[in-house]
Amino acid sequence: MLAIPVLRKPVPSTPAPQSQLPSRIGSAAWIGCLLRSACLLWISSLSALGQDPEPRLNPDANTLRQWVEELGDSRFEVRDRASGKLSKLSTDQLDHLQELLKGSTDPEITVRLSSVVAKLKAERQQQIVSGFLRDPDILNDHGLHGWSSFARVAGPSRSSKRLFLQLYERHAELVEEALEDPKLATERGRKVLSRIQDSEIRRTEGDKSDGLALLYCACASQGDEDSKIAAMALRILLRAPYNQCLRDPQSKRPIETMMEQWAGTIDGSYEQTTALQIMVEANLSPVRSLAKRMLLSYESNKNPTAKDPSVPNEPVDPIEPRDIARAFQVFFKFGKAEDLPLLEKWLDNTDVCEEISSLNPPGLMVPRQPIPGAPDRPLATVELRDAALLACMQIAGMDYRLHFPTVRNSALWGFIPSSIALKTGSDDVRAARLEAWKQRPQ
Repeated sequence: MLAIPVLRKPVPSTPAPQSQLPSRIGSAAWIGCLLRSACLLWISSLSALGQDPEPRLNPDANTLRQWVEELGDSRFEVRDRASGKLSKLSTDQLDHLQELLKGSTDPEITVRLSSVVAKLKAERQQQIVSGFLRDPDILNDHGLHGWSSFARVAGPSRSSKRLFLQLYERHAELVEEALEDPKLATERGRKVLSRIQDSEIRRTEGDKSDGLALLYCACASQGDEDSKIAAMALRILLRAPYNQCLRDPQSKRPIETMMEQWAGTIDGSYEQTTALQIMVEANLSPVRSLAKRMLLSYESNKNPTAKDPSVPNEPVDPIEPRDIARAFQVFFKFGKAEDLPLLEKWLDNTDVCEEISSLNPPGLMVPRQPIPGAPDRPLATVELRDAALLACMQIAGMDYRLHFPTVRNSALWGFIPSSIALKTGSDDVRAARLEAWKQRPQ
């Protein structure tokens, strides 16, 4: 059953008994006091935010030396009072305190003074970093002498400043010391590599700043012919957490500037394709420059016995057609209209970059069962002109699937080369594709 409310006449309020009034009045007064106290605390906290910090002490040299000596007094209250005074010192006294710390032989003084010096060091570092970031003069290093050489390889900008300061915690020497000498940069880079190797042996956690430090040293070491830092960085920058520094969206421009310089020193088939992978995974546009270098150097390296004239009797690692296919994948993903004249030169190149044993429609590759007495040769191939034409169509905005119906996408590289393979004797298909490219609307 539903309960039906019964309307009743309001009962007039009666005054509370005299015995209850004092307690209620007391409760109200108590609550009011609490509210007033809370308001006063709130107002005082707001006003405190606008007040200047407590002034720092700047005693003369004799007074400062006396306070330091009191740190070793036999009486606790004297030591404690001296510690309190020293904790209020200005950062201007840091250098003097460090000198006094070096000359200290009293263990009590050494322990207490070390704590004060560490505190002032942190305050000075915070002041320097804050002024460095806010200063509209990009080139002013505020005592961070490494900024000049870092700005040289990463470009002078605010995003470069933020990237530069990521080195401070684990690689302070790279922030406080310039790397103007390529040999010094090589030495620092080897120390970074040694640190990374030690962390891997000890199974300690790495940091993305290690990868950034290695990339910086590799760029700054250009000019040192004996430096192998750029090639050594390949293995490191392939792996997390070291390659995470390449994915910082707020520092993308300085990272791309450094990566373009770094990749410019990479030679050899394996090294260049590995560098391509690093930059493609990080979605960095300078990968186009490296891909272009690979295309331009392919013809000169087609002869496996070619020699590097600068290094007698040392063979050059030739770039293979499979590596050139990677370069075309880069242009498929990052190419621009200005790249078309270079790519069109490859539309008649019949070098094979992929060999497929069997081709099952629609583009599924499976191993071919050998036929007794039949020649053992591939039934489907991918030629460099196929990959070049696909990249051209993508850049020009053509519907390339009309001409490459079996192409499969790759989340990383844009497409899978083996998916554009053609059976032996498909020159008519290639000719039709090329004609469609020539007849495209300009």
